[in-house]
Amino acid sequence: MLETGFVYSTIIDPLLGNLRKRLALEINKGDTVIDIACGTGAQLFELADKAKSLTGVDLSASMISYATNHAQKKKINNASFVVCDATDLSLFYQQKFDVAILSMALHQFEPGLYKVILGEVKKVAEKIVVLDYAVPLPKNYVGVGSKVAEFLAGVEHSRNFKSYTKAGGLTTILPANGFVIKRSKFIGKGAFQLVVAQNCAV
Repeated sequence: MLETGFVYSTIIDPLLGNLRKRLALEINKGDTVIDIACGTGAQLFELADKAKSLTGVDLSASMISYATNHAQKKKINNASFVVCDATDLSLFYQQKFDVAILSMALHQFEPGLYKVILGEVKKVAEKIVVLDYAVPLPKNYVGVGSKVAEFLAGVEHSRNFKSYTKAGGLTTILPANGFVIKRSKFIGKGAFQLVVAQNCAV
């Protein structure tokens, strides 16, 4: 159910609003940005007045349709959205983005895909800004609520979330896949981690 753009934008997006505003501070004016697993495009819309160009990719046609329509309604002319699998960004190999974003996305994937997805990111951007759950989650209401939300999201989603936690979260996953963490901050009552990282091959 949560895979439809309207439902996601109604239930999930409002809850993540402040987190997205904080992530936006890590983007420089004039940057070219690609948001991988962009969902409804809410994170990119937060950057519309700041970035030079915005590209959102998601495997869900429903999400991309919603994001495209919403951009048109809001008259955001520097954003485009494409149905695309995060494990194959070859459509963008000829482009170089200043920064790639993974916002509340990595924990949704099977752990076996981390290397593939982050490997694809390296081919299109040298800098990555990642927002996801802190590991371990705090024992406050935000941490407990996050666990409940992931459980209610379905069996596969819950399983992937547990695997993400077991893998150690961003602090472990990013360095293990060729990224050097430049900055890291825990936000949202300590339940979320915001990381700015660089391809270590650069």
